Amino acid sequence: MPRTVRNLVLGGCYVALAALGALLVVEAGDRLLGLLSGLLLLLVAAAGLALVCFDSWYVTHRPGPRVGTAPSGLPATVVARSPVPTVLSAVVPALLAGWALLGCVLAAGEERPVAAVVLGLLAALLASPLLAVARRQVSAGGLWLTAAGIEHRKEGVGWSVPWEDVTGAVPGEPLAVLVRAQPRLQRTTRLLWQREPAAPAGALAVDSRYLAADPAAVAAVVARCVAEPGQRARMGTPEAVRQIAAVVSRA
Repeated sequence: MPRTVRNLVLGGCYVALAALGALLVVEAGDRLLGLLSGLLLLLVAAAGLALVCFDSWYVTHRPGPRVGTAPSGLPATVVARSPVPTVLSAVVPALLAGWALLGCVLAAGEERPVAAVVLGLLAALLASPLLAVARRQVSAGGLWLTAAGIEHRKEGVGWSVPWEDVTGAVPGEPLAVLVRAQPRLQRTTRLLWQREPAAPAGALAVDSRYLAADPAAVAAVVARCVAEPGQRARMGTPEAVRQIAAVVSRA
């Protein structure tokens, strides 16, 4: 399904969900149940609409690559990932934990001890992934092209692969980096932020929806570094950034 059509469908669904949530808050016979159910739907709809709107905007407003430093410390051409989806993935559990805590307080006030205990436990469970955020174990990450190879990180998962093991790249969503051997995944947390696109054997999948550069341009640069090893030394220089920009301008 094309990205624009998908976002229109999702946007419509979230608007309907918000309308249903508002109706539950106003019209439900059981005041506590209606309030909590309605607020939950409104929270989910608001977060979903925020991500859909950002997704629709970002595809035509990618900031482009820049020169920086890879996690390994090497100079790199940095194709950063937008922090917005990662921030939302932390804000949503926080809001849901607040929702559950509010429900716990309201249930206790209405003398519903079982509901209060369940909602209190749920609030603690929903808040637990935020420990990784507080410990700075989660970051938006991105893709780093260095003279030595490719480094990647998304939230709590990362990997690095030398150029000698890279055989090519296929643009798309996700971007596929073709490799001779699968690298060992580096995990900074075991909580929530472990989402990685599926990839067949011999490939590494990079979630390219929110990368700073068009996936086709990134794939073209990777392919050139594979075909012309001399190009690898240019990674981490303004020349490599201009090279990606030139590919985008020709697209």
